[in-house]
Amino acid sequence: MLSTDRKSRVYIETTVISYLAARLSRDATIASRQRLTQQFWYEHADRFELVISPTVISEVRRGNAEAVQRRLNLISDITRLPMSDAISNLTQNLLDTGAVPRSAETDATHIAIAAVHNVEYLATWNYKHITNVHKRQHIEQVCRDNDFRPPIICTPAQLIEVRL
Repeated sequence: MLSTDRKSRVYIETTVISYLAARLSRDATIASRQRLTQQFWYEHADRFELVISPTVISEVRRGNAEAVQRRLNLISDITRLPMSDAISNLTQNLLDTGAVPRSAETDATHIAIAAVHNVEYLATWNYKHITNVHKRQHIEQVCRDNDFRPPIICTPAQLIEVRL
């Protein structure tokens, strides 16, 4: 009998870390996302195996030194997935097919990392290029066309609802 003790993996995209580390916004939408991110992180994240990548680390290192340190502290114990040629190739295919615009190469890289490493979920607040309902089907098809299972792209709020 196979064991099912393994936790589902979640690739934590940079927007999640940014919302978690930032001071509470005065913008109601952003503040709501921040609270939901905190709820996921502090009450539900232990149900999953969280993973990040060098791309996330590079992005969290940008900006105000104090904010950078808060973000780095949050991710210090999270497993880092390595980069590979397969990730570069899938990133390029996501861009070449228009699944992700060329101006959003980093977003395509996040998707490729999760797909190549067979990560079940990609958590993000990036509605423009990653969790965009108009692009999702195209993104998933490009992953499949390249022999990778696409991650389930979702927000931290949606992960709270996942029943394992």
